[in-house]
Order: sequence, then structure tokens, then C-alpha cells
Amino acid sequence: FSGYSDIAIGTAKLMGIDLMKNFDSPYFSCSVREFWRRWHISLSTWFRDYVYIPLGGSRCSKLRNYVNLLLTFLVSGLWHGANWTFVFWGGLHGVAQILENVAKSAQGGGKTGGSVWKMLSILAVFAFCNIAWIFFRAPSFSDALYLIRKLALSFTSLRSFTHTGIGIDKNDLSYLAICIGVLALYDAASLKTDVIRWLSGKSVVLRWSIYLALAWLILIMIPVQGSSEFVYFQF
Repeated sequence: FSGYSDIAIGTAKLMGIDLMKNFDSPYFSCSVREFWRRWHISLSTWFRDYVYIPLGGSRCSKLRNYVNLLLTFLVSGLWHGANWTFVFWGGLHGVAQILENVAKSAQGGGKTGGSVWKMLSILAVFAFCNIAWIFFRAPSFSDALYLIRKLALSFTSLRSFTHTGIGIDKNDLSYLAICIGVLALYDAASLKTDVIRWLSGKSVVLRWSIYLALAWLILIMIPVQGSSEFVYFQF
């Protein structure tokens, strides 16, 4: 989805139109609240401005603020589709942010821990968001619960876990690891600097070597037979 947004942003730039950044390395977020400041920014800011703030936002009692948060994310889930799985997905994110706010209030609103705590927070948010995505993607609650049960069983039997258990061969698994590694490195670097601007100042040879390497990665991702419809087409 992030790449799809980048295509739209790049195409608009060719026509002299500047579109807002839609993703900002969301999977490096230390909280669910931060995740929504980084994920699908155009939609999350719309819900903030036209649903959350009109409901009262945070300029009210804590209880009312929690209700506003939950309602906003329930509406966000319903916006994605008239299915209880979407509403539940939105509710999960709303409840997660309420729990984060309660925990923050309990510790006095200060920051906790150092780099180790930050890494653990990133991993926890990553795990939560990906488990929540199961409800977003599954056709029904029963399908979502089936997948979660299978996932739990896989973790309880890690010693016997193999690549065949997730339906992928070794070559595809290796390629997947490389792609994830490249994207993770880019995201990590982009947190500290504007990678595109940094690259534009380098030599032509280095720039085009990177461009061609990335183009090659994209080309070999194209399936030889058939196609996979982009999940967001339904929205």
C-alpha cells in the first residue's frame, strides 16, 4: 500500500502536483498511537479532523476522550467495509490506544526506558498490528480465529517448524527475506535522513547502480502466471 501511494505521489510530481506523504515508516512505531500518525496519513488525519475533533477530541474528560477514540476507530473500521470483522479491527486499535493512554497516565506521562525498551515497544506494536490485520483481511470471524489458532500452534511447536509449514519454498523464502531486509534498511535510514535527497547528491554511477538494482528486484517480483489483485481495490 505504501508503494502504491508512492506511485501516485511520483506520477503527480511529473504533472507538477505535490501530494502529501502517506506513509512514514509505520512499523518502526513505539505505540499504536504513533502507528496511526505514520500509517495511511491522509485517511487518519481526515478521521482526526472530521470525526475525532468534532466529537470533542481530547478537550474533555478522560472518559469522554476514551469514548471519542473508540468511536473514531469503530467508524474507521466500518468505513473499510460493512462487515463486523472491519469494525472489530477498528475496535482493537481504539482499545489499544485507550490502554496506552491509561498506562501513560499511571506512570505520570513521562518516557520509559532506553533503546532496549524502545526496541521491545516496536516489536510489540508490530506484533499487535499484524495480528489485528488478520481480522481486517479475513472474510469472517471464524476464518480469522482459525488463522490465529494455527499461528499459535506454529509458535508452540517451533522446533518442528519448517518453511513448508507456511506454504513457501526455500528460494521464495530467501527472496522474501532479502526484500524485507532492503525495505527495513530503507525505513530505518529514512527515520534519520531524507534518503532520496541524500541519494540525489551522490555520483551518477552510484545512483544508477541502486536504481537498476531496485528495478531488478521489482521485475522479479512480477508473477510469471496470473496476477494478484491489490487488496485495497475493494475500497
